Amino acid sequence: MNYSDVELLAPAGNYESLRQAVSGGTNAVYLGLKDFSARAKAANFSLEELESAIEYAHLFGVKVYIAVNTLIKDNEIPTAVSLIKKAESLGADAFILQDIGLFQRIRDITSAPIHASTQMGIHNVYGARIAKKLGFDRIILSRETTLNDIREIKNSVDIEIEAFVHGALCVAFSGNCLFSSVASGYSGNRGKCMQFCRKKYEIEINGERGKGYYLSAKDLCRLSNLKELIDCGVTSLKIEGRMRRPEYVGESTAVYREALNALTCGNKFDIKSALRRLKLIFNRGDYCEGYLHDGTENVVYPLVQGHKGIKIGTVKKILNRKAILDTEKVLNAGDGIKFIGKYGETGGCEVKNKETITYEGKVCADDGVFLTTDTEIIKSISKRNKTIAPSYTITLNKWKYATVSATVGNETVVYESDIKTEQARTAPISESQIVSIFEKSQTDFINVESVCVNMENDIFLTIGQLKELRRQTEKYLIHSLSEKNTATKSTIKRTNKCTMADIIHQNRFNSLNILVQCDSIDLINDLNSSKYVDGIIYSPKDYSDFESLEKVFSCARNEIFLDTPIIARGKDLKILRQIAQLNYIENIVANNLYAIELFSDKNILLGASMNLINSVVELEKIAPLECDKVYKNDYVTAFSRLPLMTFAHCPYKNLRSRCANKCNGFEGTLKDERGNNFFLTHYKIGYCYSQLLNVRPMDIRSELTTIGHKRKVFDLRNCSNDLAKSILCGMSNEIDHTHFNYNKQLR
Repeated sequence: MNYSDVELLAPAGNYESLRQAVSGGTNAVYLGLKDFSARAKAANFSLEELESAIEYAHLFGVKVYIAVNTLIKDNEIPTAVSLIKKAESLGADAFILQDIGLFQRIRDITSAPIHASTQMGIHNVYGARIAKKLGFDRIILSRETTLNDIREIKNSVDIEIEAFVHGALCVAFSGNCLFSSVASGYSGNRGKCMQFCRKKYEIEINGERGKGYYLSAKDLCRLSNLKELIDCGVTSLKIEGRMRRPEYVGESTAVYREALNALTCGNKFDIKSALRRLKLIFNRGDYCEGYLHDGTENVVYPLVQGHKGIKIGTVKKILNRKAILDTEKVLNAGDGIKFIGKYGETGGCEVKNKETITYEGKVCADDGVFLTTDTEIIKSISKRNKTIAPSYTITLNKWKYATVSATVGNETVVYESDIKTEQARTAPISESQIVSIFEKSQTDFINVESVCVNMENDIFLTIGQLKELRRQTEKYLIHSLSEKNTATKSTIKRTNKCTMADIIHQNRFNSLNILVQCDSIDLINDLNSSKYVDGIIYSPKDYSDFESLEKVFSCARNEIFLDTPIIARGKDLKILRQIAQLNYIENIVANNLYAIELFSDKNILLGASMNLINSVVELEKIAPLECDKVYKNDYVTAFSRLPLMTFAHCPYKNLRSRCANKCNGFEGTLKDERGNNFFLTHYKIGYCYSQLLNVRPMDIRSELTTIGHKRKVFDLRNCSNDLAKSILCGMSNEIDHTHFNYNKQLR
């Protein structure tokens, strides 16, 4: 691919951010509407505002992608479909979707491209193949995807590939974070993440302790990886940041545009200078590259959870709660600074008087001084404004309608107004008056190049009529140029129209009502003869332990399923491909799209992590934990110490800079500021992964019995054998538990 063909994609949380993205040189923007946006806290756009935003973006040849990237409930589907139809009629260039049910509803009624959201967790070639079969036109890769997996996708699947290059990084695997839902009832998958990952925690793993922001990931910065990404097959480079200020959007877009231009022209690019610009505008944790080269890269920065800025000096001394600084930059009123010591942030302030720095916190001598806001730079960024420069020719003849010809570049449009001239009775309008009015555009992105007037003598128009003529001309010009760019946008005729039912092999598991999920071989052996168990879901601690796999599956007296991992990359896939060839494994639980393809010849039960919260996909599944309806044929989790997050990085390595592999796994806890202990567990495929489990188990056994629901899953991972058996036989009501999100109705 030519580097010049690569798309730069910027966020637009509001109109000002849109303007900054366009001025920065983006090829496309993505934005959300008031409903169904994964960034519900952003300003977002009404349909009326969307029309104006699309017209403005198209004026400069910038595409607009609409993010409808939340999980959609059954009663919301008609509204979501209607919203997409209206947005398409306004000129939307593509739609970003997470919900497979909504996708199947709109796939055949829109000709706009549909992009599979990063929340779908597509990260390997098998997931990409399923997306292609379903009819998606582009996949937005999860941030955990490695370069080798991107390369394999490009070589095997004819689909557009979009990858994040900059911005906030979720520490949990895309689309499978339940922390916000469990802790607050506000779902990240529904656009209302409460960002508990940005809080401070005490961590303990294998007896070693630490305190800090141990769930707070650094920001992503792949400025040095652009060539690698493009050479591997990425066609769109995405900047994250719909919740961030417009200046961040403008500066990050401008930097990446400059880097792409340098790559296209073969010129050198000053990365050091560019990084300084990026870090000043927003920098969490000095950046990371994500998992491009290292599937377990340490992405967490425990010292500071917010914007760190750039270091400009140190604190010389503290005198009467005033900081005496030694800095390389002269501070100005309005600048923001942060103080960071050996163990983290110690304070900060907005500069009121550059001679006297008063602060909040516990600042000490020798603490680093970091500039987080530079008012002069912010002002210079906010003044950037991409414009068009029309040349006007105004034609006025007596008793005729005024016409204006406007030329921008190679494009000329002629506006025929409804304003009729008259013959002047006393003072005719002068050419200088007309020129003066047309030169003074009230639209901030129009910078008039020239004004030429052709008119008969003794023409009369009021000043108000001339101003109205200018307004109408500008409106017509903007609309005409925008329409021209809209006419060249992509339209899709989908040939791949498979539904989930077309590509999934399922035996109806009619005889199985009670499924038990285990990670212990001893527990599986104990349950083999249990009258309370119809089937077992085995979640190995080590998927590469083929001896244990064979032992479990060959000795099981119940129907048994392999629980496939949520993430599978590179070295993982080598192992999972071998497992897929094992004849003694007949059933699997698919927790990600890739498993449907990789294990296509197995009987597939869709897992809760597939996030199928509506009834459009009518296949046997374990109901997602965020659904609010229980369908008769769904398996519902009755008991579980809920996995809140799945990590690709190693928390133990993050704590002590040593690989946990050497200790054959780990167990640990994460304590929040209220004293709640969350549990850390570990499992291995080719790479190591870990999960954060909730403080207390979810237990809705009695509620499911009350509504008469028979198909249940008991998630007994991390339970002792005695506790597991007592839960299954209806005992253990004394367990301290929660009724997470229990508002379920039988359907």
